[in-house]
Amino acid sequence: MRQQGMSGWRGVPAGMCRAWSLPADETCAGIARRLFREAVAQLGLEEGVLDDAILMASELAANTMHASEAAHTHCGADTDAELCQAELSQAEPYQPEPCQPELWLYLRGVGLGRELVCKLFDCYRGWLHGPPPPRMGQGHFGQAGPQDVSGRGLQIVHELSGGRWGHHLTRARLAGEALRGKAVWFAVPAPMAHARLADVTGLRAYTHSVDVSAAKRHEQISARQAARELTQMLDGHGLEGAVSVRTDAADADMSVLSVGEELTLWFGAGSVSLTGVDGERDRWRYTDLVEAAEQTIRRFEELRVGYVRMAAARFA
Repeated sequence: MRQQGMSGWRGVPAGMCRAWSLPADETCAGIARRLFREAVAQLGLEEGVLDDAILMASELAANTMHASEAAHTHCGADTDAELCQAELSQAEPYQPEPCQPELWLYLRGVGLGRELVCKLFDCYRGWLHGPPPPRMGQGHFGQAGPQDVSGRGLQIVHELSGGRWGHHLTRARLAGEALRGKAVWFAVPAPMAHARLADVTGLRAYTHSVDVSAAKRHEQISARQAARELTQMLDGHGLEGAVSVRTDAADADMSVLSVGEELTLWFGAGSVSLTGVDGERDRWRYTDLVEAAEQTIRRFEELRVGYVRMAAARFA
């Protein structure tokens, strides 16, 4: 999904990820606040949740500005510059092209358990203050303690999100699909807009909401269609050469995709599973194909980093 100007996209529809480029300067945090507020205006977030989320988005945006500067002043152990240098066996240090931070927003889940996920992307894979904080596993990355966060911004995000935050390797959405970096994210409750105003149970508004209509459509699509949609998402991140079809049996409502040599996506019965040779397995309903794509890219990038480091160690 491409950016259409600073305020060209309003709203965060189900089944899609909105993305905006941010300036890598002192205006980054302010623009992120404005974009976030305008984009989520129709989600019906509680006032306190909205205020906290805007502040968290602002803090993460400010961190990406510092990360962008760091990516071009030194090479840490986890920077893409060093990985590219090892991968290409270059004699001279590899300097990455300048890149702008990106703000991503999407929804996951349905009904009263729905969440809004906010991610800030930068092209610096390292951390400015010590080692990276622990990640959550099983697709949502696990809880992070206050003593583990690096930097004031992440401390604020940890406290305001109640530990519902994390980070992972990924690729840019707007600044060239092959551009690698990291995303730091948080999630806040985003139950169906106005559901709690309909009646005691909230089911009347929930049943007729736009998001439920989208959810029902995704629950009813075939395995082949779900595989096609997820493939398009992965292609949009520059993985088109890594994704191949292994099985596509329409009569059995089953599709299987290979991503690289170690990851497999299984589609059927309204859900998609991601498995690897390491035994790790994640599963999502078709309503959360965006999340499935995000975690597939995360796993793919982690494998790549592992291979590059092993190759570098052999030639060290």
